[in-house]
Amino acid sequence: MERRGGSPASTSTSINLIVFDFDLTILNIHSWSERIAPRDVPFRNLEEDVADLEFFRAFVGRALDKGIEIAIASFGMYEVIQGYMDRAVGPGVFTRENISTPSQHGTKDGFVVQGGKVPQLRSLTSRLLKVPPGEVPAAASGVLFFDDSSENIEAALQAGFTHSVSTKQFFTRHLWDEVKGTLGMEDFLS
Repeated sequence: MERRGGSPASTSTSINLIVFDFDLTILNIHSWSERIAPRDVPFRNLEEDVADLEFFRAFVGRALDKGIEIAIASFGMYEVIQGYMDRAVGPGVFTRENISTPSQHGTKDGFVVQGGKVPQLRSLTSRLLKVPPGEVPAAASGVLFFDDSSENIEAALQAGFTHSVSTKQFFTRHLWDEVKGTLGMEDFLS
């Protein structure tokens, strides 16, 4: 799988960017709480750690095929996230450009960013969709955001990221089947 350029594809909800939380969303574990270090990642069992590895690969591949940008907004450690993503979907799909961690927002990885995930979502939206920072509120409705934290979801919704979805039990095919209709994305994987 490789990252592709191009103009975002149109969906019925005009999603141009999909942002995932990492721990307890892509992963079914909390890598930071478990103190997983970058050197540990090559030895981790992806099928056990990633909530729905096969589906995640298919979903990311489909987003890339449709010209939709993908990203991760996490309070975790960049190097751990990068290591997992290189193994899960291949090198170059997720990079420092589309993995946002606290070290890009004035604090150390592993700490909460002031303002929660909203500054990360704004930064990713501006950078990946090439939207000036002042125009991010208008572009926010084109961002699909998945996170396990109800606080992060509520804050994102209040900031105008209207397609923010609580994963509750991780990002899986089952969750997608539950929410794709309300997002107007029934045919996304077709």
